[in-house]
This record gives sequence, structure tokens and C-alpha cells, in this order.
Amino acid sequence: MNEDHAADNALLDAKSLSAQTGMSVSTIYRKRSNGESLPRAVKFGSAVRWRQSDVDAWVEAHLEPAEGVA
Repeated sequence: MNEDHAADNALLDAKSLSAQTGMSVSTIYRKRSNGESLPRAVKFGSAVRWRQSDVDAWVEAHLEPAEGVA
């Protein structure tokens, strides 16, 4: 497995997802509980994790242009 493929398949915990999205960990779990928009989560044993590739795709889909930026 090459490094790029391994990085795409990395499983992130809520703290890592928080760092990448700017949402607090409590907001992530609240949104997940309420069925609000988040990257698709997977279960790994009893832990909830997010695939890096799913996080990247979700972030890209939710980007909005900044006001006043050409």
C-alpha cells in the first residue's frame, strides 16, 4: 500500500476531525446525534471514526467563497 492510499484511508477520531473542520468535539457529537451534516462515520470496535477521504470530500463539498475575495 502506498503512502497516499494509506493517508486517504486513515481513521480519524473526533479530536482530529475537530482540528480539520474547526468544529468542537462536542459539536461533532451533537451533530452526529441529531443527524446533521457531517462526514460519514464508521465504527471501529466500539469507537466512532471518520475516514480521511470522507472528511476531505465533505470539506470540499461545504466550501463557500469568502465575501470580497476574487
